[in-house]
Amino acid sequence: MSFQTGTNAELLYVNEDAFTAKNTFTSEVQINDQAGGGPQAYLPHGFFLFPGSSRKSLRVVARGIMSSTGTPTYTFTLRSGTAGNTSAAILAGSAALTTASGITNKMWEFEADIVVKKPTGSGAATSGVGAGMISSPAGLASPFQYELWGGAAQPGTFSTLDPTIDNYLNFNVACSASNASNSIQLLQLLVLGLN
Repeated sequence: MSFQTGTNAELLYVNEDAFTAKNTFTSEVQINDQAGGGPQAYLPHGFFLFPGSSRKSLRVVARGIMSSTGTPTYTFTLRSGTAGNTSAAILAGSAALTTASGITNKMWEFEADIVVKKPTGSGAATSGVGAGMISSPAGLASPFQYELWGGAAQPGTFSTLDPTIDNYLNFNVACSASNASNSIQLLQLLVLGLN
């Protein structure tokens, strides 16, 4: 810490236990639901609106394991919105990432910073930018590390965050092939308020 601003990172959320593994799915599913991991991470309404607030940026770190048969793809999205939401603003997301062939319980790590710009109090109209990396040296196909972007596309902007509601952080994944061997599990989720 530089002590320039007198502020520091604050741990806003950490899960209690590992979340329940998901398999046999193709559409986007939430992997940080309350099954196994405890209460879901959320930011209370107004979190980004407090006057003079320095809490307008977040760092989200997630770690888990993945398995696959063949080489399906996994698409990761961190969304805001109501609990279980699979259509709200993508704060950070990946392209469809191909797995290595026939893997079992290989670790992956997701880390992204989200900066909210000019929050409004008028519904889903707040913009921001998200950027980060996801990696899995033994689980993803070469080059093993990939970009994460707000809106799931470069340059990483999103524009439909609603700061007037309780924003649950929905950590979601979609898989290209439904199979019991294509499974993913979120083991650790940390949400930090920055500066």
